[in-house]
Amino acid sequence: MNYKTVFIADPVRSERIQLAKFLSEEIITVITFLSINDCFKRPDLINCDLIVFVPRKDKNEIKHLFNIKKRYRQIPIILLLHDDFSDLDLLEISKNGFASPYKALNFEKVREIMLGQLAPEGLPARTEVPHPVPITDEVQAALSPRPE
Repeated sequence: MNYKTVFIADPVRSERIQLAKFLSEEIITVITFLSINDCFKRPDLINCDLIVFVPRKDKNEIKHLFNIKKRYRQIPIILLLHDDFSDLDLLEISKNGFASPYKALNFEKVREIMLGQLAPEGLPARTEVPHPVPITDEVQAALSPRPE
């Protein structure tokens, strides 16, 4: 399985960081941005596999989505709704050229959609990394539980 990249666009720093930590996986690189326009300022550097967009009043509104180029609208997008935007019309967003929009009400739903899009066959097993300093048999014996 190839590594995947997720862009998060949210103007609220604390929630953006929490979401990035919640979505992080061994095979997924999460990059955060203040706005959707920042995601594509340097598109030649890194390719995006999924966008998580958090609409906020006066900062990150839905109209900002419609300003991105049509080729980036083919990337799956998850709209994480909050109190400011309690409901969105996905049909309107689809009509404006977005291939696969999804909406989520919480971090768990975002993670579920993300894994369904990026890893439909499931996540690979975690790789076991050996300890950088090998433990000697004497130390291992000292660490093992002693019989009573």
